[in-house]
Amino acid sequence: MAAASVPPGPEGYGFGNRLAFGRDALGFLLRQREYGDLVRFDDSLYMVNSPVLVEQVLKNTNGTYAITRDLLGEETDGSRASQDVARWMRARGLAGRGLNRTGLRAAGDGMARVVAGHAERWRAAGSIEAIGALEELSARLIAEFCLGPEPGRVPDLVARLQDARLPAAVPWSGGTSLLRRRRLRRAGRELVTEVSRLVAARGAEPAGAPPAVADLLIEACAEGALTFEGAVSVIVANLFAAHETTAAALAWLFLLLDRHPQLHGRVVDEVDRELAGRLPVAADLPRLQVTEAVVKETLRLYPPLWYLERTVEEPDVLGGVPLRPGQRVAISPFALHRDPALYEDPLVFDPDRWIDRAATPRLPGYTYLPFGGGPRMCLGAHFGTVAMVIATATVLSRYRLAPAPDRTPVFDTRTILQPKGLVLDVTDREPATASHGPGTTQQSERRWTEDDAALRRPARVPPSRSS
Repeated sequence: MAAASVPPGPEGYGFGNRLAFGRDALGFLLRQREYGDLVRFDDSLYMVNSPVLVEQVLKNTNGTYAITRDLLGEETDGSRASQDVARWMRARGLAGRGLNRTGLRAAGDGMARVVAGHAERWRAAGSIEAIGALEELSARLIAEFCLGPEPGRVPDLVARLQDARLPAAVPWSGGTSLLRRRRLRRAGRELVTEVSRLVAARGAEPAGAPPAVADLLIEACAEGALTFEGAVSVIVANLFAAHETTAAALAWLFLLLDRHPQLHGRVVDEVDRELAGRLPVAADLPRLQVTEAVVKETLRLYPPLWYLERTVEEPDVLGGVPLRPGQRVAISPFALHRDPALYEDPLVFDPDRWIDRAATPRLPGYTYLPFGGGPRMCLGAHFGTVAMVIATATVLSRYRLAPAPDRTPVFDTRTILQPKGLVLDVTDREPATASHGPGTTQQSERRWTEDDAALRRPARVPPSRSS
């Protein structure tokens, strides 16, 4: 059989691998890559570790491979793609173009203002539950991106849907699971209703109103290229996916900067030099080079989409191994980004690898996947990067965010990769007093990243992530 020619995972295959994955999902993913480019998890699931094979899978999503599970690992009927792939992908492409086209403009016009308002409230409170506060911020940012400066109840409804979809830490009984599904459907309907109202209202906006992603979709609906329901569906998907991933990445970023004081100082120096006390605008982004490198390196070490999965739809040969419909293949950006064959000192938090590109070997394609890749790459990639740079520069220009000393965050992989339990103390920032040159990160500062296995906790759901 084909499976016999594929190396098994660390615990052989099947039940042993599932137990090992349940005990330490991230550790298992790091270990299994040692078995080769294609690793057998069990009879139905294979792990893909080579960028060449990753490209084959992700590029052919919607054709040879399909997404049949949502971000929380729950099965879907695939109707968005299977009923009309071309129309769904056109709507998705228009939304992505809107995010890219309006991203820098929105950053200059209003993003920093929104961030500053939230940060002022954090400072007044003195501390924040990082994930909740950052999700509230990112939900507001993506809602304004998609729907304009008056996003109604959308940010609150996104948070409610998030709560309804979150898997229980302890498995629920059948009756309770039914109540959870009803709550989930109700939260989803309320969000769709509110988005529908706001999208319809965009058509009546006067000329010169601030642009939004919804405008492109409305134009496509008027031309008959999309249905109104399809446009709403794409916006809802973007709202839910982008806010959660951006918030998690920002939480990791503030945690990492606290653990690396020299890098924190370099970011502060850059922000002070380039902004001179004002809020960042679009024109500042190319000059915030160190800040952007910190964002990229954070996404490398702690990609929120830590696990992607595709289902084989048509017979294919992957790495010389025949695959049949119904089998699944999995890709872990978390493991790929920590592969010493691809990255020098992969466990070291080193933003300089993104600055001095002339001295850094060019990475092969499909090696850096914080937002996935191929036709189903996360539409919020550009939004997320811009939002993180603007948010980091805005917050650090005025405040210092540091983990509360009495709270230790742990890895949480129930949905996306995030530092669960992270509490950040928010204080006024002391003026920068020294210049911090490149390459000054000390070995003692690196140990936290290298030893981050101590923060891992068991996965709460089976391996089934998508994008």
